[in-house]
Amino acid sequence: MPERRRAGRWIAGIVVCTAVAAVVVGFRYGFRGARPDGAGLAGVVVDENSSLEELAAAAQASDPRALVALEHRVPKVDDASRKAYADQEIGAWLHVLEGLRSGFLGYKPAGRAIAVGLAGRIFDRFSVETAPARWTEALPKLHDLLSASMTDSEPALRITALEQMGRLWVWLPGRSLTPIEEDNLVRWKEQLYGPVVRCLGHRDTNTIVAAVNCLAALPIDAAAAPALAYLDNPNVEVRKQTVLAFARRNMLLTDDLLLNRLHDGESAVRKAAMKVLSSRGLSDEQIGLGALIFSPNPQERLSVIPLLKDRSDVDPALWLIQLSRDREEMVRISAVEAMGGVKSSAVSRRLSEMARSDASEAVRKAAGRHLPPAQQSTAALPPLPGSPSLNPKAN
Repeated sequence: MPERRRAGRWIAGIVVCTAVAAVVVGFRYGFRGARPDGAGLAGVVVDENSSLEELAAAAQASDPRALVALEHRVPKVDDASRKAYADQEIGAWLHVLEGLRSGFLGYKPAGRAIAVGLAGRIFDRFSVETAPARWTEALPKLHDLLSASMTDSEPALRITALEQMGRLWVWLPGRSLTPIEEDNLVRWKEQLYGPVVRCLGHRDTNTIVAAVNCLAALPIDAAAAPALAYLDNPNVEVRKQTVLAFARRNMLLTDDLLLNRLHDGESAVRKAAMKVLSSRGLSDEQIGLGALIFSPNPQERLSVIPLLKDRSDVDPALWLIQLSRDREEMVRISAVEAMGGVKSSAVSRRLSEMARSDASEAVRKAAGRHLPPAQQSTAALPPLPGSPSLNPKAN
């Protein structure tokens, strides 16, 4: 439909999108016949044959039987047989969502996880064409459930919400959108961005990992970028999962960043970086050269420069320019000498820049020797104050 094609225009304004938890199957059976802290509808039959209105009332009363019954009534997200909501039933389903929201805090942690998963499945069905116009009424109900889940004291619930939120970054309803509806959807996603980012600062490792994965699924680079800082997190699992989560985001997780991770203190991180680099088409030899270029040992960085000469499987100019920015003077000088034999406009510009502004006089002189005569004169230092060249005498 035309609105689907228009999605790219307004998705650029999305800061974040959310999804909700899938059901933890093992939780389901623990609720049969048990009510947390006396919650529920005593003396009322609640089962698969109950009406949606009855299930909504039971959910609002935090009755676990409502969750069990809804498990059988709400189709899974990947169910190909799902149909769009009929206009005559949408009101009842919205009441169910409201019941799940109202009764959420009355459930035990396992019940809260199931409630969030069910709410997500109910909401996602609005993506089936042709969705009823009342789909926007579900947004605030789901927002409250997701926000509460991400700030819940139970790690499992936070993680479940974060993991599932990533599935709806670019979620769209199955109908034509008005400009107002588009704005509402964008704002809804933006409002959930803050809770996701705050989860990055959690003390719980698994919560951090889930938040990194969630942000890595964002299609907007600027919004996903905060998670990349966790490449340097003290926790090895966080560093490893950050590498894997951003594996397909070449513009964010660049090859240079991955090559740096080849020198991580933990083998799990090094292996993850190697795996991603290989998946991007780099050969073992290319990865080995890159590892030397980004080695913390200056002698190893120096040793790679002769190996770059006359190679056709890599672009020597790019890596020599990288080495020309090395913090060690001897590496920069060696890079300059190698760059002198490379015909490249980028190399020429870099040599000219180094001849003018490198912090080391030895590097400036070395770079100046490899410039064309015309550039050598421009690279020289300007005359000192009082020099006759500043005030030449007239003939």
